[in-house]
Amino acid sequence: MKNNLLVSLTYLTFFISITYSQNQAIMSYESKYANGSGSSIDYFENILDVNYYFDNGLYLFSQLEYSAPPLLGVETEEINDIINILFLQYNAEKYDITFGDLYLLYGKGLSLHTFQDQAIDFNNSLKGINANYYLSEKINLSGSIGASNVKTRINPADILPSVSIKNNLGVFGLSYFTEKMNLTYNNIVYEQFYDYSDINSLMNLSNLLGQYLNDRGEYILLETPSFDMLNIEHNFGFDFYFNQMQLYVEKSIVYYDKLLAERDQGYKDYLSLYANFFDFNFLFEYKDYNTPYLYNIFSAPPMGFREPISILSSRNLHTVDFSNEFGYMLELSRVFNNSLNLVLSYSYALHHLENKSDPSVFKYVTTAEMQNLEEYWPYKQYYIEFSNTTKDEKLFYKIGYDYYHEINSEKTIIAETLPMQFSYSLSRGNSVTFYIEAQNKNEINSNEKHDYIYFNPSYNHFGKWSFSLFYDYEGGEDLVSGCNYTINLKESQFSIYLGSQKGGLVCANGSCIMQPDFEEGMKISYLTNF
Repeated sequence: MKNNLLVSLTYLTFFISITYSQNQAIMSYESKYANGSGSSIDYFENILDVNYYFDNGLYLFSQLEYSAPPLLGVETEEINDIINILFLQYNAEKYDITFGDLYLLYGKGLSLHTFQDQAIDFNNSLKGINANYYLSEKINLSGSIGASNVKTRINPADILPSVSIKNNLGVFGLSYFTEKMNLTYNNIVYEQFYDYSDINSLMNLSNLLGQYLNDRGEYILLETPSFDMLNIEHNFGFDFYFNQMQLYVEKSIVYYDKLLAERDQGYKDYLSLYANFFDFNFLFEYKDYNTPYLYNIFSAPPMGFREPISILSSRNLHTVDFSNEFGYMLELSRVFNNSLNLVLSYSYALHHLENKSDPSVFKYVTTAEMQNLEEYWPYKQYYIEFSNTTKDEKLFYKIGYDYYHEINSEKTIIAETLPMQFSYSLSRGNSVTFYIEAQNKNEINSNEKHDYIYFNPSYNHFGKWSFSLFYDYEGGEDLVSGCNYTINLKESQFSIYLGSQKGGLVCANGSCIMQPDFEEGMKISYLTNF
């Protein structure tokens, strides 16, 4: 019924757009095709984004997808499956209102952050209505109500979702603004429905919730129970500005039900401090997320670590447990007078344990001491980067060093990565770039050591087209290689890739999925705006 309503709204909007030709439409279309050999997953994905601006303050956004099959997720089979996103928004001087698919961010997302990400096949948006009323220059009121059926994966390697949880949610928010300070309060109430298949899938979690359900495994398998719960969150935010300093503090008090059991209480805390001292940019983030028996659906708070952008480092990416994790990140950066850019970052995190006191996260731990904390699943990572451009602006270079050490129930990994990039501008605007990485990875539990080298040279011709080579090598294994040609047209881009590619973790907002390897084949992508 809801899908039929959305289809009707789409046709109605199309009719209105023809009638009122002075309105403006901006559309983008992306098509991806892959055909590989062996265990590769072939796919054919087509996504059309439509932005329509009416001259009376209305705005409509629609995303249509036809994928047969997709790389991840469910194949498009019926006309109603084509609509991924559809919402209509009206903006006035004193208020705005949105109807349809709601993508919301309250505060930093400790209690509510709904988003879509195609790369990890994730969408926790609500279908409903959201309104904001600007009572004065200092006071805003907001409210949302909606429903959703959020589909997620227990195992990042799963091609299809393994959990499907229905939700009804309502939220009320109040914000107060001054020149130096902002205060917010949000009250979130949501009802969740877990059927037996959901509970059975959640038993595969390796965290405290999974352990708790496995302790009740016999009852679950014999009785095949379902469970409904009503969760209430009180969220408080404080934002303070002073000269070159900004302090942000947010706290959520969470009342929820343990699956198949009694009422429980938890919390989520976040603090960030930014300052500039002697031309050094200083950023400190602290997180403490403690709702270990609540399966996270709508919360996507800050990760509290610097997400790596290098190819090899990202294959060891830390997956944040937004229900049970505490730690911090410290980052320093500065641009010196000679244009040298320096970045330093350090991240450390642990997990809470039932009926045990938490170790201090502010005590530096060595590699040996990390092993003593293994039951807390410790994670440590630091990164150093230098980059600069020569005086003649011909050569740009960037050199980094990444150290990653993590222990949990599934792995104990120490990895050191050295990413380097060199770009040289030729005459008349052409350029060549050499990107190279080397990594040493030690899997402690299996006593396996791996050496990796990744090499990506490329040539850019006046920004009109580029050609790249890719070499991905692991010691003792066959070389994985490929090449890519991209041409940039006036309003579009066409790319073709020939060869093989290694899969790996792809993450967004701390949530990850495993994309499979691609063996000897062809990938084509086309992107255009009109």
